Amino acid sequence: ESIPESRSKMIWSSDLKKDNKVLFRLKVAADASSGIQCPVCDAVVRTTQRIRREMRTLTDEEWGKVTAAMWIMKTTSQADGVAAYGASFRTYDYFVVKHLVAMVDLRGDQAHFGPMFMTWHSAFILEFENALLSVDPEILAMPYWDTTLTEPSVFTDQYFGSAPGTGPNGEVIDGAFNDWPIESNFNLADYTNAAGEAISSPYTGSTTGMLRGADATRTETTVLRFGTSTYAYDPNDFWKCANLDAFWYDWYECVEQGTAGGVGVVSGSLHSGPHAQIGGKSGDDSGDFEDVTASPNDPIFFFHHADVDRNAYWWMHVNADKRASAYGYPTEEASGIGPYAGMTYYGQHLMDRMGDAWGFSAQDLGFSDSMDLQTNADILCKVSPTTAVYTYDFITACIADGAACQATWGEQENATTTATTTAATTTTVAAVDDNTTTTTSQSQTSAATEMVASLVGGVLLVMLH
Repeated sequence: ESIPESRSKMIWSSDLKKDNKVLFRLKVAADASSGIQCPVCDAVVRTTQRIRREMRTLTDEEWGKVTAAMWIMKTTSQADGVAAYGASFRTYDYFVVKHLVAMVDLRGDQAHFGPMFMTWHSAFILEFENALLSVDPEILAMPYWDTTLTEPSVFTDQYFGSAPGTGPNGEVIDGAFNDWPIESNFNLADYTNAAGEAISSPYTGSTTGMLRGADATRTETTVLRFGTSTYAYDPNDFWKCANLDAFWYDWYECVEQGTAGGVGVVSGSLHSGPHAQIGGKSGDDSGDFEDVTASPNDPIFFFHHADVDRNAYWWMHVNADKRASAYGYPTEEASGIGPYAGMTYYGQHLMDRMGDAWGFSAQDLGFSDSMDLQTNADILCKVSPTTAVYTYDFITACIADGAACQATWGEQENATTTATTTAATTTTVAAVDDNTTTTTSQSQTSAATEMVASLVGGVLLVMLH
């Protein structure tokens, strides 16, 4: 069974071993008589998966195919795109509006500041990837941007263009997405879900009628950036979150605000850092990547969020022993963070349909022809390391040599750990079918991911053995 979020925390003994500063970890056993039973996952274990690769490992021709397909998505109507490329086609702005609708939901943000952040965004990136591949199947998979790598820079004419933008008002006028247009005269009635149904949302466009955040006042019709091109995330912190032996909500805290169970683990935010630092601000005005609700307006969004998904993917791999109990994902009484701290509402919980004002059908995500909206549980089942249609280039290297994907912990100097990437396009996965249900506690832990915690300078850290 799933453990309610309020109980999905580690408990630590008070017996501090002074010679090695180690606290022995205990785990809370779930009460099998309480909570909501986790559904049985019947997803097929895949033997081949498409491989998402770091964008700078693509050849010029491969990168050109990605950017050309995105321009087609940007400049082609939904009707024309479906006629030319099939049912998986989506316009680029479809995704910008879908993100906005989820975020301004009157019940509470359906895609951020809670445990549904990663399930919603994994589905979002998968739907985008399916649309991208419908335009050009030779792309093979959605590339990601590894924010821990600074060379070669992605803020060049070859890739994302300048940050800040070099136009007179911060417009991005160079790069593969130069002068990327922002929709003017926005009308929600122009958009429907994949079933052709109208969307119900309080969002009506920006103050100037554009497809930007509701409070945005800028009238420039192309992407704006006011931030920096020097942003980089600490690679050691990337692997600390990815190797965290904890539960779903703890992992999300780690990548969002650097904590796990309310205790500091890393500095900075893997997710939010690039939004703020690259999108930036000019006075009270946000760059498009920093405009939280409409951040997919900047094409960087999709490459960045594929990278956050990459972190979650490895975390699920090393925490595979928790999969049958949905990684401790809260089934009830969930609580948001940030602006939704302490708030519980529909959309956060395991069996809730994700952002159902404009949800994800099984057909949207390529699972089946069904128009049934997917729940958070569905994504945890069907987008796991053994069942997802995709994997990542570093996974093979990490599985072969776990040391390539560990962080340095404790008082040792941080190491720059980077997994080897590969140019392969498919991989064979040897996996054990773990589609079973359980009423046992989360105390069963794989020997391969056995961890201890180290208390150094009052900060809780985790070490991979």
